Amino acid sequence: MNIKRIIALILAVFMVASLAACGSASSNLTVGVNEDGRFIYTVVRPAESKALAVEDAAKAIRTAIKENFDMGVTIVKDSTYEDFEGNLEILVGDTNREESAIAKQRLMDNRQNNSSDFIVKVIGDKICIQATNVNTITYAAEWFVNTFCKSAETFQMLTTDYEFIYEHKFSEDLSSNIINGVDLGNFTIVLPVKISYLSGMYAEELVSFYNAYGYSLSKVEDIDKEETYEVLIGDTSREASKGISVEGDNYIVKVVGNKVVIKGGNELATSRGVKAFLDEVKKMAEGKGVNWSDGYTLNGKYDATEKGAYTLNWYDEFESTTIDLTKWGDYNNNSSATAPSNLGGTQYQIDLYGETGYKGSDLKKLIFQADGDLVLGTQRVNDIDFMMPRISTYFTMTYRYGLMEIHGKLAPTPAYSGYWVNGANFSLKRHGQDHTRVCMTEIDILENFSSDKGFHSNVHRWWSQVDSEGGHTGSTHNSLDGSAVYSGKSLNNKKKTYDTERYGGVLSDDYHIYSCYWDDSCMKFCFDGKVYLDYQYEDNKSVAVHCLMNYFITEVGMGSASYGLSYDKNEHGDYYEHRIDYVRIYQSDLYNCQMITMWPEKQATGTRKVFYPDHPINGAY
Repeated sequence: MNIKRIIALILAVFMVASLAACGSASSNLTVGVNEDGRFIYTVVRPAESKALAVEDAAKAIRTAIKENFDMGVTIVKDSTYEDFEGNLEILVGDTNREESAIAKQRLMDNRQNNSSDFIVKVIGDKICIQATNVNTITYAAEWFVNTFCKSAETFQMLTTDYEFIYEHKFSEDLSSNIINGVDLGNFTIVLPVKISYLSGMYAEELVSFYNAYGYSLSKVEDIDKEETYEVLIGDTSREASKGISVEGDNYIVKVVGNKVVIKGGNELATSRGVKAFLDEVKKMAEGKGVNWSDGYTLNGKYDATEKGAYTLNWYDEFESTTIDLTKWGDYNNNSSATAPSNLGGTQYQIDLYGETGYKGSDLKKLIFQADGDLVLGTQRVNDIDFMMPRISTYFTMTYRYGLMEIHGKLAPTPAYSGYWVNGANFSLKRHGQDHTRVCMTEIDILENFSSDKGFHSNVHRWWSQVDSEGGHTGSTHNSLDGSAVYSGKSLNNKKKTYDTERYGGVLSDDYHIYSCYWDDSCMKFCFDGKVYLDYQYEDNKSVAVHCLMNYFITEVGMGSASYGLSYDKNEHGDYYEHRIDYVRIYQSDLYNCQMITMWPEKQATGTRKVFYPDHPINGAY
């Protein structure tokens, strides 16, 4: 669907039709300047919106009037001043003016699948430009500019009772999915507060599919108000979910009154159940929508051999009392690495073998397994020195593409925790390759900088610099920093803020699921199964480096002179723990996934296993 193209094709028709709709008894709007010598209408946009589309739409209208009317135009946020009678305004999007809400409700009442529609409506002294989808505002503004802002004369074709609703035309083959007599477009998707992105990705796809046909299908959590019509995914707190139990690799899709319950005996089975439901729903586009009544049941089973199935290719549940040295090891043999502490001393790194540059006494065991967790502890060992434990799969596992999920409990302030995927200093000879890479990707799944209320994700591209003779002269990099697409003004923000009011407590009070989905076109970062950062490669250049294999690292530390919160001996303790319940990597044969597992670095030889051996290790995307 391309709304912009459609608008361009039928713009002239809409102009004629919309102007013909004006009643003869209505009067035309006037064009002129106010006492400040500026256009009498002020362009107003919502102050609270982070959607750049709304801001751009308002600016496009201002620019068109300024250039075509030869008048200065004022553009403001709705919170700048209170409205008053006779205040002439062009309202763009969800402003705080009552007229914006009235226009939006008129659009919603017009028809159910309205997310690709827009309305231009004159209400008293306001011209309202509205849509239920913020991205559609862009096209609404374009239509308004082309219809009424070409000249002062075209603007005066607006009348005091003017109303125009653009209805996007969908495929004539489109059917409806009916659940117990109700259109699925009326349903809300409900997820547990914490769920694997294995299921979350298909829930997103379901919403996107319906949105493409103009339905505003919403996705909420089970702590939100219960709605009459709901699709319940996984172990939600709704009674309909609680009434159904599933075991093992089995899944069930069942209509229970006004609810659709989708559950599986494990994460993979639940995910497969959501996909089964999605596959049935998508038949709507072929005119074959479902018509399920109360009690309808669809049973199935997760099959790891099915084409496109996600499989759990690498994991550690940390159930034993000792760390599995075939999975974990040092990070590039740099256990002696040090950094300055903010107390004037040193921050020492330590690996799981206990190797470190620190020579003092009273050192706790800082890397161990207990109570089903991997525990990393950071310690102040004297008045000025600190220990930072770090472990990695540098020697034992490297992978490309898939879904990594870490169920962890971050160390509290002033400690900082980290999950990252990296390819630095990585010779592939050990992995069956004879060359050393000259570029690599660093994927920061989580950097919390000692914060209990949020964390950052990022993607860095590193490459070697060489002189005219091919000699190495250093390295450089770029990242998502500085890009407006991923800034704090964007809904697609690389900073995830934990909503303490909604969920209670702080991040370090509980375990959460930190996920990174990585394939040949994007990386998505998720918190408890919901995406907060979607990095699409098309937004950036030179991303071939993202097809190279990487390994995983995790760490915890405090007292750094340059990273995280400054340590205060009068406020902070001497020891804090970061705990991990599991690390899992799921992959699929749908795209060019790869994984290689090897023997640990303390072992001279061993067994190498290659997942998806038919996929080229460093081939094209």
